[in-house]
Amino acid sequence: MKAIIVIDMINGFCRGGNLYSERFARLVPKVRHHLEREMAAGSTAIFLVDTHAPDDPEFAMFPEHCVAGSGEDEVVDELRDLAERSIVIRKDRFSGFHATGLDEALAQLAPDEVEVVGVCTDICVLHTVAGLRDRRFVTSVRADLVDTYDAPGHPAEEMGRFALAHMRDVLGATVR
Repeated sequence: MKAIIVIDMINGFCRGGNLYSERFARLVPKVRHHLEREMAAGSTAIFLVDTHAPDDPEFAMFPEHCVAGSGEDEVVDELRDLAERSIVIRKDRFSGFHATGLDEALAQLAPDEVEVVGVCTDICVLHTVAGLRDRRFVTSVRADLVDTYDAPGHPAEEMGRFALAHMRDVLGATVR
């Protein structure tokens, strides 16, 4: 059985807010199509949802985003029905494993493979993949279903290439 971790396909990244990116918005229909096909074939989806307290220390590094209850911390409408049939786990760090129920959910599922899709390739995707590989899960990343943002000092193409290569060459994930 395959588990698919869907990282931060939420309003605060894909629809509006301080960390919104058109690059993320363009992923939404592709991720939906992929999840529909995979879930129909028996895969289980796990949605990781970035959710922060109003005074989160992360806001010293990144603009305020995805504050609990703001609406930014909700799965985008186009994926909500799929999330309702899936496991949803809130996180407040880059890795989906830090102080969340992800370890327990994966232990119950006991997947043969964990596939990762979503945003941001070089931040939450990378750190969650590192956690998966630390736990020795067979891990794959869909290069066509992950992306990162463009900003001064953060060129999306370069950061994405680095992160995918790192996940493949250092962490041992399969990048498709």
